Amino acid sequence: MQSIRRFVTARHQNPNLSIGIRSLSTSDASTLVKNVGSFLDSLGLKSGATLVQNCGDSEIGKVLIQVAKERKFQTISIIEDKPGTPEIIEELKALGGDIVVPESYTKTWYMKRLAGELSPAAGLNFSDGYQATAVCKAVANGGTFVTYGKKLPKHVVYGGAARKPVEWSAFLKEKNLKVMNL
Repeated sequence: MQSIRRFVTARHQNPNLSIGIRSLSTSDASTLVKNVGSFLDSLGLKSGATLVQNCGDSEIGKVLIQVAKERKFQTISIIEDKPGTPEIIEELKALGGDIVVPESYTKTWYMKRLAGELSPAAGLNFSDGYQATAVCKAVANGGTFVTYGKKLPKHVVYGGAARKPVEWSAFLKEKNLKVMNL
């Protein structure tokens, strides 16, 4: 896992977050668990809050699921559509994942309804491309969107012809999201 080279926040700053998240890159599993725990604590979420993340089947995604479960947070994990997806979903649920969906699911109205019902307070992006958009769309208005060293798309694209693509900055402003780039 790459080390974090910079820490920039826009419209939100928490000094404890920078201390915990800077050391997320490590080969020691127990240290990784501790750092993810510190990171989640620094978000200031209440017990029972919902998190949405992409790359749920990555090393950091699996640790995040386990630590979130310990802290009594509900998780929505998005994984890439690939062979073996049903087995990956079962593996992540066994680790404590509450809801695990493939990327194709995020393009349906079911995901919009799910996000509306659960109102995720925070979204964690560990990927480039559409999965970043899916996470950001799922975060409730006024929530926190954290992206971990990834380049975000220039536009938020909506399915169908009903809405035209919107620039990221306009979309973030419309949803009143706190944005953290790590």
